Amino acid sequence: MKTYPDAKDISHMSVKTILPLSKISGYSNIRKKLEDKKNSLQFLPESLEQFSKSKFFEYKSQKLKSSYALDIMHNLILKYYFKKDNRFHLMSTILKEKYGHLYNYYMDYLIEAKSIEMISNYRAGRNAKVYKISDHVLKGKIMRYVNKDATLLKKYKNKVSQVEEAGTKDSLIDSDIKAMLVDDLFYTKIEFDKAIFYLDNLEHNDTDIYNRNRYSVECVNDKHIFYHFDSYGRMHTNFTILKSFIRKNCLLLDGEETHEIDIVNSQPLFLNKIIADSDSKWVSKDELELFRDLTINGNYYQYVMNHIGTTNRPLVKEMTYKVLFGRNMHNSKADKAFKELFPTIHNFIRLYKKEKGDYKVLAYELQKAESNLIFNKIIREVKNSFPDIKIVTVHDSIIVPRNRRHEVDAIFRTKLYEEFCIF
Repeated sequence: MKTYPDAKDISHMSVKTILPLSKISGYSNIRKKLEDKKNSLQFLPESLEQFSKSKFFEYKSQKLKSSYALDIMHNLILKYYFKKDNRFHLMSTILKEKYGHLYNYYMDYLIEAKSIEMISNYRAGRNAKVYKISDHVLKGKIMRYVNKDATLLKKYKNKVSQVEEAGTKDSLIDSDIKAMLVDDLFYTKIEFDKAIFYLDNLEHNDTDIYNRNRYSVECVNDKHIFYHFDSYGRMHTNFTILKSFIRKNCLLLDGEETHEIDIVNSQPLFLNKIIADSDSKWVSKDELELFRDLTINGNYYQYVMNHIGTTNRPLVKEMTYKVLFGRNMHNSKADKAFKELFPTIHNFIRLYKKEKGDYKVLAYELQKAESNLIFNKIIREVKNSFPDIKIVTVHDSIIVPRNRRHEVDAIFRTKLYEEFCIF
């Protein structure tokens, strides 16, 4: 994204009508796609491999299902790979709803088996205990378990097909867009051998990255779809944790090779909108014009790289995120570098967080602005104009069939330019 077309060239792509789900051509029932599914593909710690070979086990005079204990382990590991936070607040009401009135026996068994640890008991005002996965589990080999439990499979199918319940009541993403995107996930295929060959030939300095990518590849291949809409407007799926090379070179969507379209330097770009919406007097006009020009044209990271004398783009991206999402400490190298280039914008960031009373608030606002543009404007427009086009999202980017990239790219650019009043 370096230059901008004239508005007249692509303004005809704009369609404002919001269609109800029932009127969208090509939408199919998600539940029907799950009818033939006979099992769930799950993580299995090597330390529990032998345990997984028995259908039942006895613990404290109770006959328990091995599949339930292993399902608990799988979900904790999956959450860890998504969030990289080994702390889990597990509410007894949710555990009881999924695993029955003997849920505490499963938790106690996993603690006794040294698979998990309880790091905090109930506290006043909170009805959740806090657990962590034992270190030896995460450092050890993570295998695969085919969970065939009928009750758990039914709950999985219900959860996947009930898209409305996947987000909060005040969700940032329109309900029909959610349903279409979940439905589109079932039109993906992966060149399995190619993806696994790539993963197996990487230098694996990070076992977690390898494990989560391998699992995602296997799940896509097995049509085991998982997704989650968070409260900040992001859709997390099998694909959001895949390495970029696999997404760009090993995926097929609706039988076609894929093309990925993204927002260049997305988070710094949306900072312009927050500054503008705040009607702030804290930011220098000349400085804001420079920042806006750099981010709109996708040159922001290169500009910072030139200033600090590095060719390491991921490093500069990480530094920028520390400024936008962090506490902005005076001794922070990232903050010092940013402040040298954009002193009044840095001051705006600090004061904005202070005024809101939470240093995380800027990250939330940036993600919400990004989500609204991607889902409710760009994808809405694509689905209204070309309902047959399948889409997979990866936060600030969308993946489409390569043979439909021109139609989608035109809409993408139009909506992006309208958002930042470039015309």
